[in-house]
Amino acid sequence: MFIPNHMKKEIAKVFYDKEVEVLVSKYNTDAEGGVTYNGYDFKDKFKCNVSISNCKRIQEEYGLDYNIDISITTDYNLLIHNDLIKYQGVIYNVTDILPSDSHLLVVATKWRQ
Repeated sequence: MFIPNHMKKEIAKVFYDKEVEVLVSKYNTDAEGGVTYNGYDFKDKFKCNVSISNCKRIQEEYGLDYNIDISITTDYNLLIHNDLIKYQGVIYNVTDILPSDSHLLVVATKWRQ
């Protein structure tokens, strides 16, 4: 179904009331090719709608064979699969980005620190 851009903007104004940060991992490679993890840096932030309570339903609905810890609806289209995101102090790893008519459904698992 085609959803006009002005309608998408109105949806965003009403429903996207949370803010999520996009993070990028920092790695160093030494002269011998060894890789060490050095934390993460802030990359971007976006507005969205966040749910941590309906994850089982989304897993079943989309046929996901792993447990998810957070689901996000947004119109932010610069997310890259496997990016790290941060919401309310918790870091998550984006596992899937599922397109819909008017938004993207982003699902993620808690990231092991």
